[in-house]
Amino acid sequence: MHQYTIVVEGYLATDAAEIDMRGEVWSYALDQRAFGPRRLLVAFTDAGGRLLGLAHTARTQPPELALEACIRHLGDGAAAAIAFCDEPVSAGPPTPDIIDRLAHTRSLAASLGVYLIDWLACDDLQLRSFQLAVHPEEEWWGIGELEP
Repeated sequence: MHQYTIVVEGYLATDAAEIDMRGEVWSYALDQRAFGPRRLLVAFTDAGGRLLGLAHTARTQPPELALEACIRHLGDGAAAAIAFCDEPVSAGPPTPDIIDRLAHTRSLAASLGVYLIDWLACDDLQLRSFQLAVHPEEEWWGIGELEP
């Protein structure tokens, strides 16, 4: 078994920050490359969507390792998270890989006490919401149990 260190950087929002990720998520998706190429950025929120903090690290193989490291670093006390991964994006119907990754990453996040709202794959040309691809009939933030 190989072991290596995953370096995670994080930023906490101040109490004065009133950033609602339910409305700002697409801006963050478009700007996630500001943290560098081939990175995973995770935004942590309270139940209503207010940004609590951001963590980012190099994208790992598999990317779930980076997600776990970000949650362990900055996710304590957060109700929800949104992951932005700089990775190739494919158009068309959701593949079994997308369906499996969304279920797996949500299960991983839940085991650490955080509900993963979405995994957003982003590249130079396009972005893809796994939540909207897999569950297009549901509201994007449709998590009644997290409503304040």
